[in-house]
Amino acid sequence: MADPIMLIGGIVFLLLFAFLFFIFVVCLIAFWKKPAQILQAGRLQTIQTEPEITVVVPCYNESNNLRSALDAIKAQEYPKEKMHLIVIDDGSTDSTLEIASSYPEVKVLASNHEGKAAALTKGCRAARTELIVTIDADTIIEKDCLRALVLLFSGPDVGAVTGTSKVKNRNSLLGAFQNIEYHYNNLIRHSFSKAFSNGIWFFGALACYRKSALEKVNYFKPHTLTEDMDIALELKKAGFKVLHASGALSSTAVPNTVRELWHQRKRWWVGVLQALFKNRSVIRQSKNPSILFLYINQFWWSFYAFISLPLLVYQVNFWLPGNSQDALSIFLYLFRWFTLTGPFYVLYKIPEWGISLYSIFGVLAGILSTVMIISAIRLFKDRFSLKNILAIFFYFPYTILLNTLIVFSVLRTAVFRDRYFLR
Repeated sequence: MADPIMLIGGIVFLLLFAFLFFIFVVCLIAFWKKPAQILQAGRLQTIQTEPEITVVVPCYNESNNLRSALDAIKAQEYPKEKMHLIVIDDGSTDSTLEIASSYPEVKVLASNHEGKAAALTKGCRAARTELIVTIDADTIIEKDCLRALVLLFSGPDVGAVTGTSKVKNRNSLLGAFQNIEYHYNNLIRHSFSKAFSNGIWFFGALACYRKSALEKVNYFKPHTLTEDMDIALELKKAGFKVLHASGALSSTAVPNTVRELWHQRKRWWVGVLQALFKNRSVIRQSKNPSILFLYINQFWWSFYAFISLPLLVYQVNFWLPGNSQDALSIFLYLFRWFTLTGPFYVLYKIPEWGISLYSIFGVLAGILSTVMIISAIRLFKDRFSLKNILAIFFYFPYTILLNTLIVFSVLRTAVFRDRYFLR
């Protein structure tokens, strides 16, 4: 008689494989799809690749990072006479204001500590250009980043473009795992944006907005913990496209400890749920696959995080008796479970074991994820260093950690709902 819990596990992993396979197909479509030409009245239109722009940098106690961020902006391969720079100090208590004021080309706006959404709104309102680039103070942009961002504003229907964030502090174990995660997410963002001409996840650490579009949605709002996802959904609801520029590269600082990661992901996960809930009418207005996927993705992973953890424990225990002859066999069994050797070992054993519907889709999902991660590393020109290879090899335990953080985030939100959700 079939074990009912193992059967449930098999169904869940089938759904997981189907979900990842859909992403894989989108990545293939994006790989083969050529950039669309801009035609009007049968003639190829020329895009102005270096329009006048304003760069807005919101800051709060960023004395350790601000100078590096401003120096990287100044070093851009972009006409200096077409680039204006505004720094908004959001009531810092360190030397952030003094550092910003030491740059003569920087316009400094000081305010009380009102939050990032208010600081961004203040900076964008002060801008006198149609295109506004926002950059977090802990983000370092590469030399041709600004040109790559503005290049995608090929039509009036493009409201915002987000860039590609790589990990700056990747030397630690946690940083190495986040580096792989960022590459993987960047691949998905790039693929959906290119395949469907509309992006999904929007990261405000590096972004460019059309000011007239921001005015239409009344700028940034403090209603969610992720003002970047909120504004992206509001722009989509207002009829604008939101794209991802894979060539607009930057490096950003990521959490160095599990505690810091927990606080970041709690804000991210809850904030995106808030933004989706607040802007839920956009899913009825648009049939674009990117927007549908954004909603499905967030709720699918929330569900999967809750159910996968107990299923994992049950499955590991289910097969453990047949792999516990001695300490070495137990070690090898657990090693296969929590490393990349597991999926390939199961495939190797198919002639002997046959195909188990309890596990085969979980195995295929692991292999498919690895293929996409390797593709992402190549796409974003990272190296297959020993650290990256080890992070890929042991990536599964890191996903367990992320799922655990999702569970805690959702549970905490349920307990403190009034604090995090506007009714």
